[in-house]
Amino acid sequence: MKTPPVDLSQRLLDVSEDVLAPDPALRLEDVARLVGASRATLYYYFSGRDDLLSFLLTEHMRHGADAMRAAVRDEDGPEARLRAMVTGLVQYTAGRPGMCGGLLSTFGAADRLKDALDAADSWIVVALREVLTEGRDAGVFAAEAPADAAYALMGGLLLAVLGRAMAGTDPADPVFQQHLVDQLLRGVSFRK
Repeated sequence: MKTPPVDLSQRLLDVSEDVLAPDPALRLEDVARLVGASRATLYYYFSGRDDLLSFLLTEHMRHGADAMRAAVRDEDGPEARLRAMVTGLVQYTAGRPGMCGGLLSTFGAADRLKDALDAADSWIVVALREVLTEGRDAGVFAAEAPADAAYALMGGLLLAVLGRAMAGTDPADPVFQQHLVDQLLRGVSFRK
């Protein structure tokens, strides 16, 4: 896959909710019409639909990691950093429930969309794992296996946002987001 220019990348991200939807599965020709590009342009950058899906999900993982990093203050302890990271991810994903569904659907097709899963691991899960390890070592978190806890946080977050959207309620609701962050953090925190 070649990296598309910034303007095309942004137009693709803007329609990613439609592209990631499984029904109807859009062809590259359909996507080209949505973004105002020629079919040849998309085929220049992407070998096919799976390549485009991998690109979109990878880009969403990068943006999610950016949102997570922007929320964190390095001088904070592990509890505050984890709360900020999870809050940043919840806020990012809440506006993109279709991305949540697209990412969850890749777990069944990991051989085809390995790049997106690798991006989730290297940009998001690794950062969660690091702060969970630090908090576990400091006696703050009850995360025996920080890697597993990081995946559990991410999976719970994706399913909660997607489930809320599928139920027809707004995942961008600040009350829902706060409750979700609190619930996710209770899963790794020691009871006081």
